[in-house]
Amino acid sequence: MKTFAEQVADLQATRAAKVEESKTIARKAADDGRSMDTGEAEQFDTLQGEIKRLDDDIARYSRLADIEKADKDTAKPVNTKEKSEQISVGGTSKLPVQVKNTQNLEPGIAFARLARVKGLAFTGGLGTRDELKIAKSIYHEDERLVAALTQKAAVEAANTLNSGWAGALVTEGGAAFADFVEWLRPRSLLGQVSPRLRQLPFDTPVLVQSSAGTAKWVKEGQAKPLTEWAYTKTTMKPLKVATIAAATKETLMRASVQADALLRDELGRAVGAAIDTTFIDPAAAAVVDESPASILNGVAPTTLSGGVDYEAVRCDMAQLKAAFLAANNTLRGAFWVMSETLASNLSEMVGPLGQTAFPSLTFEGGSVGGVPVYTSQYVGGDSNGEILALVKGDEIFLGDEGGLQIAMSDQASLVMDNAPTMDSVTPTPQTVVSMWQTNSVAFLVERFINWQRRRAVSVAWGYVNYDACAGVTP
Repeated sequence: MKTFAEQVADLQATRAAKVEESKTIARKAADDGRSMDTGEAEQFDTLQGEIKRLDDDIARYSRLADIEKADKDTAKPVNTKEKSEQISVGGTSKLPVQVKNTQNLEPGIAFARLARVKGLAFTGGLGTRDELKIAKSIYHEDERLVAALTQKAAVEAANTLNSGWAGALVTEGGAAFADFVEWLRPRSLLGQVSPRLRQLPFDTPVLVQSSAGTAKWVKEGQAKPLTEWAYTKTTMKPLKVATIAAATKETLMRASVQADALLRDELGRAVGAAIDTTFIDPAAAAVVDESPASILNGVAPTTLSGGVDYEAVRCDMAQLKAAFLAANNTLRGAFWVMSETLASNLSEMVGPLGQTAFPSLTFEGGSVGGVPVYTSQYVGGDSNGEILALVKGDEIFLGDEGGLQIAMSDQASLVMDNAPTMDSVTPTPQTVVSMWQTNSVAFLVERFINWQRRRAVSVAWGYVNYDACAGVTP
């Protein structure tokens, strides 16, 4: 009987084969300068669904493999000498070895640990720049962390924003990076919906339809009409979103799970906020070679009822679906996007008989009328109300090949602002905070990603002002 680790390896091999098959389909259509035909699209979507199921199975069996390995490890005799071992640093100071059980880590913690060890090595905060010694000292039983650090020779980071250090963090910590991305996925809107989008490699030409063809019924003996439609060719370039998260050296030096989780959460928020806001904000227009347009940008909002109660919700959703279907879109593969606040209001709304109007919906999402719902607090609104959008997932192209880079510095001076306006071309005075003077470390996080709507009719949206208490008699 195979071990769970062997089953994970088999599943990963099957997944890799299906990924390659998906890429082959996408490349064929791209090389021909056309969109996928119906058969190719169905085959591609089927493969993506199978890959998603394999990902789920791999995650489940990986947890079982960890448990299986932990059971074997606990059966080994305890080496008391190893537990009491200390690491000499520079012949004088010593780092006590802390024995911890890190076999079953929360998602994202492995990546945070890797970043933390790199940061401590960079600053020399524990009296050494040897990453392996620091890792063994703080996370003595975390074999995966040690393996991530020993896949290549140790990298000494000697200067500010050292690109070699940043590249090493991603390359050497591949498993930890995947763990971080998997933790981030359900916490960001784009991460939640990405399996439903049509994923393409970067720098691949794609056709974007700008007008549709038409057809007419023809009586016997009469001429058949001609039709035409227009396409524009575009290329999915890797665009970069970047942000900086700062942490004190004291936080990095504390050997606690809370410190690891704090670092993970700060990096996660830094990466997710900018991406999600741009993805869904109607005002987010494309900036050439800088940022993509929102999937709602350039699409006029549908004028909805303006009501606040259950009937208004029912009619507005029907109206958005009608606008969607009128553009010859099928609801297959479509999903709703709304804020957590709006979803919470709808989940508490009651119907005309006092029953829960939307029992399959919570603030975290769910479904309405069989159509999936995805939520994020980055789905905003304005004085007109909150955004409610219906999106055809397979009509949205997504380029995301897992490009993540991290660099760090304890010498930089930062403008502690989430929307800085300074630049090096026309510099203006700014208030800055010195990382060195405040005993802090700054982590620069960059992710390479891009998306594009295939057609304007790929989305339908409008503003709503629903009230969970509307129509309820005290």
